[in-house]
Amino acid sequence: MSFRSALIWLNAGAIAVVALVFAVRVLSLRRNPEPKEPENKTPFFGDEDLEGRKLERVLGWSLLFTVVIAISLPVYFLVEPDRQVQADDDFEERAIEAGAVLFANEQSPEFDGARSLLCANCHGADGSGGSAPFVLRPEAPSCDLEAEVTEDTPIACRPVQVSWEAPPLDVVLLRYPRREVFDIVTYGRPGTPMPAWGVASGEGVLNEQSVDDLVTYLESIQITEEEAKRRFTEEYETMRDEAATAVTDAEDTLAEAEAARLEAPVEERTAAEDAVTEAESALEAARDSNETVQNASDGELLFMLQCARCHTKGWSYYDPLDPSAAPAPRPQGSGAYGPNLTGGAELAQFPGADGVEQQVLFIAEGVDLNKAYGVRGVYDGGMPHFNQTLTPEQIAAIVEYERGL
Repeated sequence: MSFRSALIWLNAGAIAVVALVFAVRVLSLRRNPEPKEPENKTPFFGDEDLEGRKLERVLGWSLLFTVVIAISLPVYFLVEPDRQVQADDDFEERAIEAGAVLFANEQSPEFDGARSLLCANCHGADGSGGSAPFVLRPEAPSCDLEAEVTEDTPIACRPVQVSWEAPPLDVVLLRYPRREVFDIVTYGRPGTPMPAWGVASGEGVLNEQSVDDLVTYLESIQITEEEAKRRFTEEYETMRDEAATAVTDAEDTLAEAEAARLEAPVEERTAAEDAVTEAESALEAARDSNETVQNASDGELLFMLQCARCHTKGWSYYDPLDPSAAPAPRPQGSGAYGPNLTGGAELAQFPGADGVEQQVLFIAEGVDLNKAYGVRGVYDGGMPHFNQTLTPEQIAAIVEYERGL
């Protein structure tokens, strides 16, 4: 039994005793006839009785209650901080449970069909990342977005279904302060599959407490700084090998398609020819991507893995290991959700020798919301910081690459 429970039972017992004594007194008055004389004229105990056993009993009870008070008050003040901590822990535990329900999908034990937002469908059941289906709308000025899409619709004016890379959320609080994660959940990410879930955005269904519960759940699944650095270092170190493997796989696919074409009956020859053409295109794209990856500097590879999804349009749904699966992205660093970094933009934002150190510090630690950085830069909450997920050497390599764009 906890100390809190013991206090509750002790108080309940004391209240019960007082109620019992009160009831006994009331019932005893009803059973006994009224005295013939008023109470103030009724003879009281004599001095011998008052100063004898009765007085000792009264003093004994007084001493007992004094000792109880003398012990309980210090104990209460010693235990009170722990009680507050326990209350905070209990509240956080309930928030985590509520957030887990909001995050869950149908494969999760916490799933609730009426409350779950299915975040796990995009970000993975364990929050380690995943993908989300997304339709890219045509951007050409000549396209009529309201017109029905038919066979005669130009390719540039047709919507494109892509698989958008959903970032891992088990490191999100290593990259963003809690308040910024709260805002991302509330207001979403415009132009991406991430919707606005908060009522404050005017589009969502979650009140502030529910959003906070979801963020608390994300906080509970965060991996350590060491694990995050190890994960992203391994991802960077294996990228060149995976790009080369993608070429080998594409060559094998082409060989299989060519063999199938030779053995295909006449009625299936057209489909077999199409398969070969598709495999040839995939191989060419894989070779181009492999050449880019193999010739890239360490900073460029790190930029692709950590920065391109925000600073290069199309990178969020482009897989350099499967380049034929989605439209090719625009030039590296040319801007998307994040600003354009090309044409010496970073040299202008962080000029001079001190600018390198300032840029490293901004990427590593960031600044507080609405605070200035560089030359007339004002932080709006969109840029993560990387000092808990990348090594200082990796951040320096990214800065070197960005300053050469």
